[in-house]
Amino acid sequence: MMKPLSNFVRLRANPRKHRATRLPAGRARDAGEAGQALVEFALVLLPLLILVFGIIKFGILFGQYVTLTNATGYGARTLAVSRGDGTGPPTACSAAQTALDSAATTLNTSEINLSITFPSPDTSTCSALQSGDAGVVQATYPCDLQILFLNVWPSCQLTAQTTVRIE
Repeated sequence: MMKPLSNFVRLRANPRKHRATRLPAGRARDAGEAGQALVEFALVLLPLLILVFGIIKFGILFGQYVTLTNATGYGARTLAVSRGDGTGPPTACSAAQTALDSAATTLNTSEINLSITFPSPDTSTCSALQSGDAGVVQATYPCDLQILFLNVWPSCQLTAQTTVRIE
């Protein structure tokens, strides 16, 4: 004999009878699952740390690049206006070096390599500056791209260059 349809509907409509039962809190896992979470965590931890420290290192290097670029601009501006300041032409390049060093506050100034060149064939040194000549101030700074134990780019150099017209 068939059961009435109303009993079937009543059983389905009662959610308490069909709920999944919870396991006791102190139930041990199967033997094969004992260290699974620890192994997964260990496999994910190293790439995650490399990614996080890489982002931090990139932020530091970008800050150093911005500082070097700004310092190069200050040095170039000082070179441009120091030709006729009464100190004499030979000190225009040293004034540019001093301005660059004072502007690069967060960098180790002893590691900054400064190069001042003049593209004009008539001007080759700081002692022969002429108004209207161009001066190129270029600075390089070594960067460190070691992330945890990986040296990503061993010979990394940050370079900034500014060209000005001598006043």
